[in-house]
Amino acid sequence: MKALFFSVALLCSAPMVQAQGNAAEKAPAANAKLEKQFEYLKSSSNSWQGYKVVKITTLESFWKTVQETVASKDKKLQNFEAEADAKLQEARKDVAAQEQQLQAMQQDMKQKEQEIQQSMHDITHISVLGIDLPKPFYVLLNSGIIVALLIALGVMAVQHKSSKRLAGEKRKAYDEMELELNEYKKSARERELKIKRELQTELNRVEELKQQLASVKKQPQL
Repeated sequence: MKALFFSVALLCSAPMVQAQGNAAEKAPAANAKLEKQFEYLKSSSNSWQGYKVVKITTLESFWKTVQETVASKDKKLQNFEAEADAKLQEARKDVAAQEQQLQAMQQDMKQKEQEIQQSMHDITHISVLGIDLPKPFYVLLNSGIIVALLIALGVMAVQHKSSKRLAGEKRKAYDEMELELNEYKKSARERELKIKRELQTELNRVEELKQQLASVKKQPQL
């Protein structure tokens, strides 16, 4: 009974749907937004006991539009994902390049720090005979060596002065001894000459005595 009533209602509503379709606004284009097509679908369909009687062609057209819209969205999403992947790859490349630059900068900074440390070391240290010494210690060592040399030089100067004084005294004593020796030689020579003269005088006297004695012997005896 209900089925028969529903069939009669559909037959009666068909002219009404036809009239309403003629009176309704023109169907939107296929590329119109889904919201407009859905509004057109509701407005162009006939109402019956809280239901909407929709043409199959209109419903299929709306479903096709939905599929095309979903496909377009999927394609846009795929394109967006592809672009996002490409941008992500590019960003990763940029990050890798920046990391390489950062590593190079860090290496350069480390090298510069080493150069600065070496420069500071060269400023504060000095190499002497292959031995690396701090400059303050080197200055202190040189000062100690200079002081020791000055002390040694002072000692040598004192010793030299003392030696010179002793040499002068010895020279003076030698000169005095030489003078005394010369005086002694002169005195000895004079004494020798005097003794020789006295000896010659005595020899002459002895000779005279001999002659007198000989002359006495030659005289006839009484």
